[in-house]
Amino acid sequence: MSHDGLTRRKVLKGSVGLGLAAASASLLPRMGRAADDSLKATSGETVYFRGWEYRTDIVQDNVNRYNKEMNGKIDYQTVTGDYPALMQKDLIAKAKLDLFYANPSQAVRFLEGGWIMPANELAAYDQIVAGMYPNIREAWTHKGKLLGLSYFISVRGTMVVNLEKYNKAGFDESHYPKTWSELYALLYKLRDKGEKQPFLPHWFNEWFGIAWGYALEVMNRGGTIADAETHKPMLTADGPCGQTLEDWKKIWKDGFVSEEVLSYNEASYINGFRSGRYVISPQQIYDIKQFNDPSKSPQIAGKTGFLPYQGQSWGMIDSAIYMMTSRQRPAGETEDLKRFASWYGYKDQNGDCFVANRWMKESMLFSAYKEVMEGPQAAESIKASLVKPTDYDKLIEVYAHTPYPKGIFNVVWAEEYNSWMKEKLFAFFLKDLAVKDVIDATNEKITQLNKKYKVA
Repeated sequence: MSHDGLTRRKVLKGSVGLGLAAASASLLPRMGRAADDSLKATSGETVYFRGWEYRTDIVQDNVNRYNKEMNGKIDYQTVTGDYPALMQKDLIAKAKLDLFYANPSQAVRFLEGGWIMPANELAAYDQIVAGMYPNIREAWTHKGKLLGLSYFISVRGTMVVNLEKYNKAGFDESHYPKTWSELYALLYKLRDKGEKQPFLPHWFNEWFGIAWGYALEVMNRGGTIADAETHKPMLTADGPCGQTLEDWKKIWKDGFVSEEVLSYNEASYINGFRSGRYVISPQQIYDIKQFNDPSKSPQIAGKTGFLPYQGQSWGMIDSAIYMMTSRQRPAGETEDLKRFASWYGYKDQNGDCFVANRWMKESMLFSAYKEVMEGPQAAESIKASLVKPTDYDKLIEVYAHTPYPKGIFNVVWAEEYNSWMKEKLFAFFLKDLAVKDVIDATNEKITQLNKKYKVA
C-alpha cells in the first residue's frame, strides 16, 4: 500500500472490520465563519458528564471552555474502578448521568436496556454520519441507531519494539516477525542472546486485558470467536483459537511470562514496557507517542519502534464513543445535553472538530471523522511520535489492516462474555487447563448467552 500523507487524499484503505475507504477531502477555510449559537446552553440546568481516568486535565479544560464560551453548566467527574459495571449500575438506577464514555462492547447492551438516547436524535446527525468513515459508522451502529459520537479509534495490540534491546541482541528490521508464530519463535532466539523474559503479553487483569488479548491474536491468525452477524460460536481446537492457546501455554511453561503479569492493571502494564525491561509487547498504537517522549518514558524514548504489516494484521480495532443517556429530565436539560454532546463529540461553534483534533495533537488518538484524519494535524502528530518519521506510512498500514471483533463486541452479552473469558483464561494458566477444554467451554458459554438473550 502506498501513502503520501493524510491531508486531502485517500487514506486508510479497508481491511476486515475497518475498511476506511475515504474520498479526498478539501477542507474549506474557516475564516469569517459565524459562530453557531445554536450550541449554546439555554436551560441553566446541570449536565452530568462522566468518563474513565485518562488525561482528565484535557477533558476538564475542554469542559471549561464550553462552560465559558457556550453558557454551559457541565459537571465532569472521573470514574475509577470497574467502569462498565459502574456505568451500568448508574444507568439502571437512573442516576444523574447524561453523557459518558463507552466502548462498543458495552454500548449495545446499554442501548438494548433502553438507557441510551442514540445520536440519531442530534440536529447534526446527517452531517455527523456523512463525515464518518463508513465501516466505523457501521461498527458503531446497532439496528439503525448510531450508538454515540467519536471519542477515539485505536489499534490495541500494535506490536511495539524496544529497538535498543532488539538491536543489541543482534537483530534489525529485516528480522521482524511477520506472524504470531514467527514472533514466538523469535522469543527463543532473544533468550539465547540473554533476554530471559523479552515479551510482555496482553494478559493483564482488566476487563479489556487478557480476554481482548486472546480475541486480537485469534483474529490476527485468521480465526473467529463468534460470527459477526449470528454471533454463533466459531472456535475449534485445531484452528487459530486452539493454536493461540497452545502457543500461550508453551511460553508460559517455558518461563517467558511471570505470574505477576496476570495481576497487572493497565497502568502497570504500560509502565512495564516503559521501564525498558522488555523487548516486544502488544500495546495501544497511541502509546507509541508517550513511549518516545523523554519526559514520560526516559528509558525508551526515541527507541520504540513497531512491527509493520507484512501480510498478517497486528492487534484489533479498539474504540470509544460518547453516549447520551435517556433518563427522564426536563426538556430544556435534554436539549442542553444534545448541544454539549454535539459540541464535544463532533464540532464546536466555529465548525471545528476541536476536541477530536486536540486528542490527536496531545495523545495521537485517531478519530472516526474524515476531516480529522485527513487534516494536517494528524500527519504532523503521528510523524512527531515515531523514531523515524518515514515510518508514518507503515504505521498507517498497520492501522488500515486491523480487524474489528464485531462477533463478540456488537452483541448484548459482550461484557458478560468478556468477564467470563477473563477468568477462564486465568484458570487456563493457573489451573493448567487443557486447550480443548477451554475451547469447548467457550463455545458452550457463547451458545448459552445466545439462548439467554434470544440472539438469533
